[in-house]
Order: sequence, then C-alpha cells, then structure tokens
Amino acid sequence: MKKLIPILFVVAAITACQKEPSLSKLDDDYVVFTDYDKSASFGDYLTYYMPDSVLLITDSEKATYWTNDEANYILETFAENMAARGFMLVDSKEEADLGLQVSYIEDVHYFVNYPSPNWWWGYPGYWGPGYWGPYWSSWYYPYPVVYSYSVNSFLAELVDLTDQTGTSKRLPVLWDTYMAGLQSSSPRVNQTLVIRAIDQAFNQSPYLTNQ
Repeated sequence: MKKLIPILFVVAAITACQKEPSLSKLDDDYVVFTDYDKSASFGDYLTYYMPDSVLLITDSEKATYWTNDEANYILETFAENMAARGFMLVDSKEEADLGLQVSYIEDVHYFVNYPSPNWWWGYPGYWGPGYWGPYWSSWYYPYPVVYSYSVNSFLAELVDLTDQTGTSKRLPVLWDTYMAGLQSSSPRVNQTLVIRAIDQAFNQSPYLTNQ
C-alpha cells in the first residue's frame, strides 16, 4: 500500500479514480460507495452473522473496538437494512451463510488498489480471514476498486461463509460499502449522518436481497 497526500473524502471508482467531489456539496452528507460481485446470487443466502462491535482500523498493531452506544446504533442500522432485505441475523459464525463486518477508519490515509487477494492482509488491527473460521487463508475481491481513505470513514464488507473446504480457500467478498464525510461537533448530527449513509448504501444496492 502506498501513502497518499491526505485528503478529506474518498475517491472511489471501478478501475479508475473519479473527480473529487466539491467540499461545498458534501458538508451535509457522506459520500457513499458500494460495489459487489456481479456473479453472486444473493437469493442463495438466508442467514448472516455480525460481530457485536465496530473494529477501529488504526496504525496500532493492537486491535481495538467500539462497543458503546455509538457502535450499537451503527450495527442496529445495518441489521435493520439486512432484515428488510430478507436476511436473518444468527448468533454464531458457524451457522451463518454470510459474515458482515463493520470497521471505522481512524485518521489514516492510504491508497489501495485491488483485486489483490491480500490487500488488508497484515494491516494493523484488521480482522484476518481466520476470524471467520480455520479454513480461510486470504481475502478475495472479484471486482477492481480504487479507494482513498480518510478521517471519519466507515467500511463494511459482506463475505461468503458457505464454502469452507480445503486449506487454501480464499474468502470471497460479495458486497462492500465505503462511507466518508465530515465529522460534526454534535453527536446527534453525526448519528443522523451515519444512519443516513448506511441507508443510502442499501438503497443503491437493490441486488442485495433474497426476496
């Protein structure tokens, strides 16, 4: 991964960067990017598992998590949207068809270009494939994307857990969303903006349903 001059918002596109949005147009809402595996059939999945915390991606080698009320409303919003699409939240990874993990990127500026299979591998504090089970060896994104990460950014990834066979299985990411925006001094405003961004991520992903 290469260091990039810090910028405030995400620049995201399929295979190429898009022009950075105007700051004057982004002071009220997050930029929301989504992408997915075009070969995935989401109707084949019923259950999913989501950890009860939000991972903080920082420069620290030690993983840290949000487990407070701020994390709860973020996870609850994801759960409400998944339920509305017909997916059922279960209590264990072993009985889930899908895994949903939510991360907060804390003041880190990186340029990432994939589908390199190990783009998060070894990143300080990030969940490794082993979190989902003993069979996974690395990540796999079947679609190319370019991101610039920034302060006050959220990343969520939906991974396929149904084919845990073999010793070198790569973990396929079926859907992901990246959300970034200004952080207000008001916790209530921040909460409203994050909830709106999560809802928008699902609104622009009509394919993400088993109904």
